[in-house]
Amino acid sequence: MRKITVIIILMLTCLPCFADTITGEIKKEEQKNVNKIYDAQTNIPIEGVIIKIPSKDYKTVTKKDGTFKLQTKIDSPTIMSVEKSGYKPYSLTLNTIGKNPIQVGIEKTTPQDIIVDTDMIHLGDNSFSSRSANAFEFSLSSMGAFYTKEFKLKALKAGEKVVLKIGSIIGIDTIQAQRLNQSRVLTAYASAPEIFFNGNKIAEIKINGDNQKIDIPTMLIKPNALNTITVKAGRNLYKTSSIDFDDIEFTNILLEIIN
Repeated sequence: MRKITVIIILMLTCLPCFADTITGEIKKEEQKNVNKIYDAQTNIPIEGVIIKIPSKDYKTVTKKDGTFKLQTKIDSPTIMSVEKSGYKPYSLTLNTIGKNPIQVGIEKTTPQDIIVDTDMIHLGDNSFSSRSANAFEFSLSSMGAFYTKEFKLKALKAGEKVVLKIGSIIGIDTIQAQRLNQSRVLTAYASAPEIFFNGNKIAEIKINGDNQKIDIPTMLIKPNALNTITVKAGRNLYKTSSIDFDDIEFTNILLEIIN
């Protein structure tokens, strides 16, 4: 029986003000003999889970026993999104399908969870190399260089903190992504996408992958009021006379309040 390897990459970034460390996971769940989605706490299969491959405009739904089929060709890193009412949105990056069926446990939402967005978002200027990280998997046209979303946050209790999670992100062409062979652009590189909370830069994401996690500084939170998350695309840093934004796509933005 063959298992998928889990690769965990930890990048340390020195940023001004409220800099954070991003954990980027290119994650492939343990695989057995069938594709299946189940409850992470009870191990009970879940019916009616929506499975999407956005780059292929493909969608399917799990059966009563939690199983599903992916009847589409995947031959390069591709985002698969998992959605079910009452559960936290989930996504992972697939390389291929067929030989190693996928088994994923998803978690139920809690009253403290805030699902900010489950759409696939494309940032940049629609100008990118065919050797860019995951370039052939881009599914949308760019909405611009910035993405901003407002949401309301309650006042935190003592000991609570807020963690921002980005389910999956592709297209990053930083030097770090080149070193990991995620980007095959050899003649140029880009700055990392930047994450802002209420106008304050809190992190950079230097590699492509799943389950990116960012601690939000408590002092920046506006309790019982609207707060804002902004994602800014990186820029080409290699001898360019005009602004050239790095095209990226990401999905599933979630806020978790934890003790």
